[in-house]
Amino acid sequence: MRWFVIFSILLFTIWSCTAPFKKENTENFMVKRGTNILARGSLNMEKGCFTQAATNFTLAYQDFQASDHLPGMAHALNNLAVCLLELEEYEKAKLFASRALIINRSLDDLLGQAANLSVLGNVHLNKGNDEDAQRLLQEALDKCHGGSPELRSKILNDLSVGLIQTGKIEQARMHLNHAFSLNPDSAAVHQNLGKVAELSGNLREAENHYLKALVLDRKEGYTSGIASDLTVLGNLYLKMERKPEAAEILARALSLRILLNQKNKADDVRKDLRRGGFDVDASTHEMGEEEIPPACR
Repeated sequence: MRWFVIFSILLFTIWSCTAPFKKENTENFMVKRGTNILARGSLNMEKGCFTQAATNFTLAYQDFQASDHLPGMAHALNNLAVCLLELEEYEKAKLFASRALIINRSLDDLLGQAANLSVLGNVHLNKGNDEDAQRLLQEALDKCHGGSPELRSKILNDLSVGLIQTGKIEQARMHLNHAFSLNPDSAAVHQNLGKVAELSGNLREAENHYLKALVLDRKEGYTSGIASDLTVLGNLYLKMERKPEAAEILARALSLRILLNQKNKADDVRKDLRRGGFDVDASTHEMGEEEIPPACR
């Protein structure tokens, strides 16, 4: 289930970089520079270049902090927390999202608070604390009534993940159907709808959703999302006894995980391949720390 939890938060990176950020009319060069660096980090985050984005958000935060620009500080901290969440640095992500939440509460920024609570909920999801995750995500949903359909869809999608993990499939389906109505082009929603269908025994329906997620992530050029789509699709084909297709698709997923230097996720795909009785090519090129994935160059 670990891959499933992680994939569910990938869309948050896209939402977070488009979250509302009110610029002030000011001649303060540090606020202007921080705003530009924040935008640069958001572009990196959209591409899945989380290490580079984290550096950008740290620099942006320092500029906003030097000017005591609270909205900018909160936005940079939250985006930094999203990157750390993707990099599996959960305690740091929790720390920065909590700091952002304190600032947004002082500003009475409900949408900002919803974003912070969503990150905190996802930290708990990834740590297996499903009850705390659902509580925080429900609070986030309650605060984002004035937010974009994409934001509400994102939080509903995250709520469904916790429900799936606790076996509440029908409740998850209800949230996902609502999320789909708000944002039918969400790859994350399609993948989770596929998971619900798979758990309900509707394997053909699951395949259709996984393929749709793959199409959407390919359209965006979101390599990490493509890798997740291929992983769930390959494992579904294993379940359907379509072993030649499963082997080919999981091998592609492994290649992408290696390309992205995602060592833990690459190991997970290797386990999937071995579980299917396939040989894992020991000669597959492993990237060094100095190598940069194409999307991040």
